[in-house]
Parts: sequence; C-alpha cells; structure tokens
Amino acid sequence: MNGLGVPLLRGLVLLFFVGSSLGEDLRTQVPPGALASIEKHVQAIRAEAKRIDAANEAPESAGRRQLATELPHWQFSGVFENSTPVFVNALFTEGQVVREESYYFLHGKLLLVKVEKWWDVDDESKEPEPKIHQDFYIDNDLTIRHVRKVASSPPVTRTDNKARPAAALVERSRSIAQILLTGTRDPGVTDSLKLFPEVEVTKP
Repeated sequence: MNGLGVPLLRGLVLLFFVGSSLGEDLRTQVPPGALASIEKHVQAIRAEAKRIDAANEAPESAGRRQLATELPHWQFSGVFENSTPVFVNALFTEGQVVREESYYFLHGKLLLVKVEKWWDVDDESKEPEPKIHQDFYIDNDLTIRHVRKVASSPPVTRTDNKARPAAALVERSRSIAQILLTGTRDPGVTDSLKLFPEVEVTKP
C-alpha cells in the first residue's frame, strides 16, 4: 500500500467509529424483535393511562378518593384506591419556571411518568428555553422508553429505547403519594423533590 493509502484507511476507520458513536447518541439501536416488543408494551401503557384519565373524571366511589394539598411552591393532587395510588400529580413553581409531573399506576406499580417544564412569561418569544415534554414508560421498575419533545423551531423529538432502572422515578412517585396520604404541611418534606435530575441531564 502506498504512503497515501495508510492515512486514508486510518481516516475511514476513524470516521466509521465516530459515525457509529453519533448514531448511537441520536437514536437507540435495538433489534427489530425487541423494538416490536417495546412498542407493544408502550401501547398497552398508553391505553391504561387513557383509561385512568377517564376514570379520574368520575365521581368518588367506595374505596376510591381524590386528595389534594398545597405547600410553598407546590400543588399536589392524586387519586387513590384506599391507600394505593392510581394517579398523582405535582406542580412545582419557582420564579417563572413551572414543572408539572404526572404519575400513572396499575395495582400500585408505576407505569408512566409525564413531565412538562415551561416558563410562565407573557411573551413566549422571550422564554429562555422552549417547553419540554418528557414521557417515561415503565415496566417492572425499568424505563423501557424515554421520549423527549422540545417545542423548539423546528420541534425536536428524541426517543430512547434502552432499558434503564426506574428506581429514582418510583421513589419520587412514592414520596408524592405519601405527602398526599399523610396531609403533611411541612415544606421540608419537599426539599428532595425540587431537583429532578432524571429530566435535566439530557439536553436538546
């Protein structure tokens, strides 16, 4: 091989690995069969969340109750079957930043987490950053899909199908449920909820 061939070959190899790395950042590579299985689980979770949303509009019944409480910077609400959470919501406001978290459960097991973050300003063009919506689909305490939508121009959507432990989300949902069940008015109990690293670490 001549003197030009070796550097060219090295460059092509480097380009291949760089391109593979970038591709992995932009989209999760999963086998077709596994992707079909994930999609099936996601559709089932969406259907259950839709059913929960509809049921939440119904009047309270025996064993089913709605709870709500407010603390500085926070508004909490939820629906419970006896002491088992079906749905809980937390609205956090600090300055002009607003974050809303919604948690869906099936038989007390976390299924879906929806998080929206936006800036409460009169002129949307002056928002420091666009609204961000994130969905975490959970099966057996594993996040099987994470969808992140940024309302930029143009909009950006990123879907990650890599399975990851959902322990932090599960613990967070339990903390919110306990706040509602105990009716605590102590602002100190929300200190650990102000930060939400699971939705902040990924940039657009």
